[in-house]
Amino acid sequence: MNDNTNSPNHSRSIVRRTVFSGLSGTLVVLAGCKDNSETDNDSSINSTETTTEPSGSQSDVFIDVRVDGNQLIVALAPDTSADWVHRLGPDGNLMEKTKVAPDSQEAEFDLVGQSVDGYTPGEHQLVAVKNDESIDEMTVDLEPEVTLTSFRWAKNNPDVEWDKSANNWVTHAAFRVQNTVSGPAIRTRTRWRHAPFVLRTDEEGQTFDHTKTLPPDQTTTIYAIPPVYETSGGLVGASSVECENIDTKTMRLTAIVNPGSDLTYSQTVEYSGEEGACELTIVDSKTANSPQISGNGSET
Repeated sequence: MNDNTNSPNHSRSIVRRTVFSGLSGTLVVLAGCKDNSETDNDSSINSTETTTEPSGSQSDVFIDVRVDGNQLIVALAPDTSADWVHRLGPDGNLMEKTKVAPDSQEAEFDLVGQSVDGYTPGEHQLVAVKNDESIDEMTVDLEPEVTLTSFRWAKNNPDVEWDKSANNWVTHAAFRVQNTVSGPAIRTRTRWRHAPFVLRTDEEGQTFDHTKTLPPDQTTTIYAIPPVYETSGGLVGASSVECENIDTKTMRLTAIVNPGSDLTYSQTVEYSGEEGACELTIVDSKTANSPQISGNGSET
């Protein structure tokens, strides 16, 4: 449980029979703005977060509940006497309590991020509290649904915003991730197995730690850190791929997502040419959560 206060006078526990007396039972399903804009490159551009507005009935105390990036923001009526908002998880246990900011009458909850453990998807109870007495409550549905919708190879997609100052920019790749429904998620790392750049080493796979917020109702373009299709040069101590000795090889990408299931994508690449002058052709590709995407890495 997270507690957003340093005051020793406030208890971290909550008496359930007190908090739930006189609750309104309002349910809010967070419905996002239909924004399919792409967000940043992991290493260079800051993301533009989508603010998600609530739909459905609202109480006299809770005048606005929205998801903005990785945060759940709760706005209370200006004349409310509540000084705390408690968030209870789907199991009914108190997960976090946040003091209401007197200047804005808002309480903010970090749902995902490097410094938080994440949240359990489902219906969460928001309870407005004054001196440990409940004033009103609202139920919000926080349920991310993350899918990988496309995979792009820079060589086949030159119009995408690649960093073309790099000599090897055509070997880079990006993939698009869509988060639907109502809750944020975070991508924490990616794992690559049998990708062309991995074949330059004696390893079967490589893992990269990097976080990326996936706001609800938004499609995010994620630029891969390694030069995925590079077969020579690059890493110190790495050799060139002996393409003349390889027929086809299936690479696999796994993106670790919290909360939610990991995203997986596989792509079969045909190798021809010779060491130092490889020619790569994408033969087949698919994700674990959708049918065939494309055979050439040229999704738009």
